[in-house]
This record gives sequence, structure tokens and C-alpha cells, in this order.
Amino acid sequence: MQLTQALTRAVQTRATSTATIYKDRKRSWKEVGERVPRLAAGLRGLGLKPGDRLAVLAFNSDNYIELFFAAAWANLVLVPLNTRWAVPENLYSLRDAECSGLLLDDAFAPQGAELLAGHPMAHVVHMGDAPTPPGMHAYEALIAGSKPMPDECGRNDELCGICYTGGTTGDPKGVMLSHTNFITASINWIATLHFSDQTVYLHSAGLFHLAGSSPAFALTLAGGTHVCLPKFDAVLAFEAIQKHRINYVLFVPTMINMMLNHPDFDKYDLTSVRYCEYGASPMPDAVLAAAIEKLPTWEFIQGYGMTETAALTVSLPWRYHFDGEHGKAKRQAAGRASYGVDVRIVDEEGREVPRGTPGEIAVRGAQVMLGYWKKPEATAAAIRNGWMHTGDGAWMDEDGFIYIVDRVKDMIISGGENIYSKEVENAVHAHPSVRECAVIGVPDEKWGEAVLAVVALKDGKTATAEEIIAHCHKLIANYKCPRQVAFVDALPLSGAGKVLKNVLRDPYWKGKKRSVN
Repeated sequence: MQLTQALTRAVQTRATSTATIYKDRKRSWKEVGERVPRLAAGLRGLGLKPGDRLAVLAFNSDNYIELFFAAAWANLVLVPLNTRWAVPENLYSLRDAECSGLLLDDAFAPQGAELLAGHPMAHVVHMGDAPTPPGMHAYEALIAGSKPMPDECGRNDELCGICYTGGTTGDPKGVMLSHTNFITASINWIATLHFSDQTVYLHSAGLFHLAGSSPAFALTLAGGTHVCLPKFDAVLAFEAIQKHRINYVLFVPTMINMMLNHPDFDKYDLTSVRYCEYGASPMPDAVLAAAIEKLPTWEFIQGYGMTETAALTVSLPWRYHFDGEHGKAKRQAAGRASYGVDVRIVDEEGREVPRGTPGEIAVRGAQVMLGYWKKPEATAAAIRNGWMHTGDGAWMDEDGFIYIVDRVKDMIISGGENIYSKEVENAVHAHPSVRECAVIGVPDEKWGEAVLAVVALKDGKTATAEEIIAHCHKLIANYKCPRQVAFVDALPLSGAGKVLKNVLRDPYWKGKKRSVN
């Protein structure tokens, strides 16, 4: 298995079809197939050697899609940097991965001097459309000035990419992913999520994240069409769907919520979309219900995975969002194990627990990472007896459906009772004035920890803390209800659209030796 197989197949079978659309620029698969070997040769011509780490800090674009395959073609290890991180955080990744080269687009070219001051590199490429800054190589010039090189892609379990996790506890960890990881995940994606050569897909999740890159690899293997937004924006998404007749989208729940509540939502024709894959964080049931009602042509598919498993490992098809073969609607579930992946719920000793019993999700299969870059102890702690321990709390029903209750570390213990924030968040979200919410545990002298709901209200709506708490008492047990409500304009989000609960917790736990009480 090698990543470039995806590209060579697309060129062979879909040469004249549209491969990428970015702003007003379109390229066919034949054009991409001609550009990638030249770009690979240009990168190697700079002095980069097989196995060298090559970083990229850029928003989504057609060039970014090409770079994935050019780096693999040249047998370089790509290190996508997080566009939401501050310079010191990305500088940590550059140093940790010992990167030899860096590509920057127009938005991040100004950071080049600061990054290079902290980690000098001789090979810096500008991959934007503006004039190339002094001291950088021009992306298009590398392609135009290089003869195509033969495919020297690595294969099977050789290292292909290093993707850095959020680092909510300690320093970020570099997840080492192989060619087998990526190709297996791509085949899984095609089989599970219905990609085909007729798919016109909207990239709105950042390509630095597996929610962006994993579908990019799968869609290339399928020979579909990539439509790239630089980054998520509700109006840009509306416009792209309408203009290009997008038929497949992936949005994290916060993006869907923002779209549904946007004042211009009803101004656009969004009916071309057939499939919407959602994941990366739990979908509040109130948001999902609204999406099903307001977007009747869309079929929603839940996807669950993580960087360490090359993304998709569990999915919930559209039909299980409603009553059917398994009785009552299963849409509160993340789904069941996808193809080629073993999933089970285990206790602290790694033993599978009985159905219906909460535990930790463990995953085994060809998608599981090689390990964490230069962190053997962390690797050994995460992968035990061949099983990747995800840190996500869940239970499995008799039909094999998995219900995620929370991050294991996010569980709140109040008065000796275990409280999973997702259940509380679903209750808070059901209030008609609530746009977004996140539930965390904060120190409490009486109960050990108290439930705090951090809430952002819909535009033009009002609600008091007392009203929201009273609303929750109608839906969930008293001990689970928020004891406090904090109002904010918007929740802090990671580059992948996940709520940064550690940012919300920090002020309440400052000065404490532990983040549990």
C-alpha cells in the first residue's frame, strides 16, 4: 500500500474529469497528475531527502491537495501544522518533528520569519497566489522548472505523515501514520460513507486535521471532485454548495449549528447535497433534529474516529436516525464498527465489559497509528496488546451500537455520582434560546465538583440561569442538572471545531494541584 496509489488511479480512470476547484480555478485529474511528479522533483531539488519531515502551514486549497501526494511521491514525511495554533505551538511541532522544510500560503507567510528564527530551515516554499516573499521559493516555479520524477513513494508500514494532537494535557503529541493507515482508512471511508467518482465534496474542515485530510485521500482514490474552501465560513459554504452543486459535505456539529442559525440560511439553494457526514464532537440532539427538519434532502451520517486511528472507526448510517429494524431510533449512538476495524468497550485493565456497561472505547486494526513520534512511553500507554485506548467513555448495546458518553477525563463526579457532560449538554441545548453550550465540572466545597453550563444564546434571544436550570430539571435527574450557568458570546473552538473545554475549565481550577475534586 502506498498513498500515491490513490492519485495514479484517479488519473488513470478520471483523466478529463474535474479534480479540484478552488475559488475560480479548476484542474483536471490529468493536470494534477502532471503537476504532482514535478512538484515532488522540485522539493527534492531543494535538497530534501527521503524521510525528511516537510511541514505545511496553510489554509485549504487545491495546492494543499496536490502537496499531500507530491510529498508522498518524493518519499517525504508531511507534517501539517494547525492553522488555529499560535506561533509557539507550531514552533514546538517544527522542532519536535525536526522538520527540514516548510510551505506557507499567503495567510501564513508573514509568520515565516518568526518560525524560522525559532527553528532555522533552508527550504521554505511559498504556496500562495500573491507574489513570493523574499527568501522563499515559489511553488509554481518549482513545478514549472522541474522535470517529473519517478514515483518513489514509501509503502505499507513506512511513515507517511505526522499529525499533531491538541495537547490539552502536556505537550502536543505527533501521531505517526503510515501508508497502510491512510489507504486502509480510504477504502473504509469509500465503503462506509458512499464516496464515488460522482462525489462533489466540499472541504471546509482544515486539511491539517484528519477530518479534512482523510476524506481528501479517500475522495482521490474514488476519483471524485474536491471543492476547497480556505476555511469554514457559513456564507462561503452556502455559496459553494449552490454554485458547484456540492453533493457531499462534512461538518462538525458546531458548523451545522452556525449554519442553521445564520440569518441568510434561507437565501440559498442547498438541495444538491445528498450526504452530510458529521462528527469530531457529539451532536446535540436538538441540533440534529433541527438539521433533519430544515435540510430535508440531506442524509446525515455520524462518523467517529480519532487521529490515532486515521479517522473513521465507527459510523451511524442515515436509516438508524429513525425507528426501524432495531426499534427505537438509534441516533443518539455514534454507530457501529466500520469495515476492517475491531471496536470494544473495556475496563481499566483492558477487559471487555458487559453490554450496557460504561467503559473506554478500544480500537484494533490496520488503521491504528504506528505510535507517537519520539514518545515510546506514551505509545505504550495508548496501544496495549494491539488495542488503541481512545480515552473516550462509552457503552455498547446488544446490537453493537456504541453510545459515547464523554471523554473519560471529562467525567464529572458530584456527590459521588458519575455525570457525563453530553447528557447534560443535550438537555441545555433543548432550551429554545440556547445556540451552543458546553458542560464542565468546577470545584465545589460541598459536592466535590459542581456542574457548570457555559452557554451562548441565539441572536435576539434571552434566558436567565434560573430558567435554563429549571428547564434541565424537566429533562434529566436533579443531580445531573447545572448548578451554575455562565453566559458567553461564543465557545472557544479548536481548529477541528471541537469545544476547548480545557480553556473553559482553567479559570476555575487555577491553583489546584488536580483538575478533579
